[in-house]
Amino acid sequence: MSLTREQYTELMNIYSSRRSTAYKIQSRRQEEVEEQIPAIRVYKEEAAALAAKEIEAGFGRNNEDPAKLKKQRAELGARSRRLLEEAGFGADYLDIPYTCSECKDTGFIGNKKCGCYKQLESQFINRQSGLPAAFEKDNFASFDPYIFDDEEIIRELLPRKITQYEYMTENVMSIVRDFIDEFGTSGGKNILMMGPPGTGKTFLSNCMAKALIDRQHTVVYERAGEMFELMSGMMFGKTRSESAERRAEHIEKSELLIIDDLGTEFMTDYSKAKFFSLISNRLSAGLSTIISTNLSLNQLSSIYGERVTSRFMGEYILMPLYGSDLRVRKRGGSR
Repeated sequence: MSLTREQYTELMNIYSSRRSTAYKIQSRRQEEVEEQIPAIRVYKEEAAALAAKEIEAGFGRNNEDPAKLKKQRAELGARSRRLLEEAGFGADYLDIPYTCSECKDTGFIGNKKCGCYKQLESQFINRQSGLPAAFEKDNFASFDPYIFDDEEIIRELLPRKITQYEYMTENVMSIVRDFIDEFGTSGGKNILMMGPPGTGKTFLSNCMAKALIDRQHTVVYERAGEMFELMSGMMFGKTRSESAERRAEHIEKSELLIIDDLGTEFMTDYSKAKFFSLISNRLSAGLSTIISTNLSLNQLSSIYGERVTSRFMGEYILMPLYGSDLRVRKRGGSR
């Protein structure tokens, strides 16, 4: 996936700011330590002189043994760390405090994107959808299981006697936890959430998105109607721009694609074919997809066709949600 030039510039400015802050903190700490432990400055200067000799030795400009010089530098480093600990500082107190120690706040490890880059990339991509703002309230830390009804039995599951509270906490949350914990370890897993409005589909989607972005995976959130509008616009030349092409690329290549509210969009034969191609290509590439819909499997089959439904039944974890509208319960108060 790739960002627009403006987004990439903004992202690189974040890394530049992080490095600048880290260098300033390290410089202040160096001054603080040298004032209390003068020997640290001496060791630092000796280590710098040894490093210069080591470089010259590497080019054959002196008769020094590079391995011996490297060992001497390591010994000076060990002495410095011991002095720091004896003075009450941590042994790593003078290390540069990068936000990400893996890439040293560059965003890349070699030629590959660091996990922290993927995390920022997801935030930039989803900015227009409002997803980052939704994370303030839609996250597992704010998850309140007691909003679910624990009195009325779910009629659709009879003769099994289970309440909405029991079903959500025991069944649904188990699926969600496994999906997050196993994400990316054994090929792409997929979830189809089905249920009436207000049963928690969007909330759960947002929670999973935040959890996986926090774990440094690339996540793209799309409302079904807007996604199909983009597809149709690109096909018929109405939406041809760099940003539209990049958005389409994100939809196709993100580690996790979330399609919210499937079934609310205007469908054409082209849209159906494109949708089938999208989910099939993502399955082939081992990429994960979460789809939420108010429709049943029969309704999905009648709208999108048996080919799409067979993909759902064969390759997706089917996660039906039941019960009353949680938004009504929240307004009326919960136990």
